[in-house]
Amino acid sequence: MKLIFALFVTLFFVSSISAQWKDPSERLEWNREVEKKWSQKNTPDANGKLSVNHLITLDTNIDPYSQNMAEGRYGTKFYFKYYSFKLPTEFKRGDTLLLRITEVINPLDFYLSRLDLTYNESSIFESGGMFRMDAFYKGQPVPFDGPGIEVQFPVQNPTNAYNLYSYQNNLWEKKQDSKDIQTSVNTTESTSDNFEFNLSSIDKIVSGVKGFVWWNFDLPRKNITCLTGRIKSSNTSHSVTVVGISKLGVTTKQFYTDEFKINYLQDVMVKVIVDGGDGTLGASNHIQTNKVDSYFYSDENKKGKCQNIGEINTKKVSPELKNDRGELLKYLDLNDIL
Repeated sequence: MKLIFALFVTLFFVSSISAQWKDPSERLEWNREVEKKWSQKNTPDANGKLSVNHLITLDTNIDPYSQNMAEGRYGTKFYFKYYSFKLPTEFKRGDTLLLRITEVINPLDFYLSRLDLTYNESSIFESGGMFRMDAFYKGQPVPFDGPGIEVQFPVQNPTNAYNLYSYQNNLWEKKQDSKDIQTSVNTTESTSDNFEFNLSSIDKIVSGVKGFVWWNFDLPRKNITCLTGRIKSSNTSHSVTVVGISKLGVTTKQFYTDEFKINYLQDVMVKVIVDGGDGTLGASNHIQTNKVDSYFYSDENKKGKCQNIGEINTKKVSPELKNDRGELLKYLDLNDIL
């Protein structure tokens, strides 16, 4: 039977992020395809350490004297010159740099990033996606130099006027205003015996990107609400993460009791993930946050009543499950994109 997919993707293939599966078998088939694509396990970086928080990365070797572009797995393009890098004195023509490209584009990646997108006490980011690029020569970091690099990034929900922020010293710092960010539209059509699809991606183009830090296309939102619940676990220390599904984003906080209160944006489909320090992991059902103005930062700094989402059970999971993207998607009941 011929399947027809009309995909109006404003990011990469992001319309699938918020897909609702009427038949559970469709979701399982989708994640089987994901497993085929993301078969990468933990891959060591240039220093023999694990990838950034087990995120999917792309390692590529480039000759900065003859190459001027590298592309990530999700289609982010990085443009550079040889003088974009502060090459060490021992670097000679014919040598290569190892570039490690990391893109955060779907709910699982936001969880794995371990980043919190709280901008300040009055606003939380709605994200269009995040990226970073690291460079190495013989296992040692190579810093950016000169004017920096240009990045072309396909964003989620491009109708938003995203600013560009970087994450430094545990704070998000605005680097470029939306009015200074260029936009490029790309459309791809393809037809086969089994699939028909139309892919439209809208890229945001920024220049002057420097530093081995996270870069984030964001829109600060002030419509904050808070969630509360209890954790059923033998452990007393938990990392609680709220992951946006219908609108991308994430907040995360550490708790040392079985009760949590954590802020997120109003009227967004989310999943709450609890990660214990003893190898336990659990997740809520999909939850629609309410439209009530409320927040909780401390007993002295709070407003309104938090939305009670009940109890989240955690259980011990194997390191292999956490390191296998397909199995982790199934366990957390999240959908990924191809």
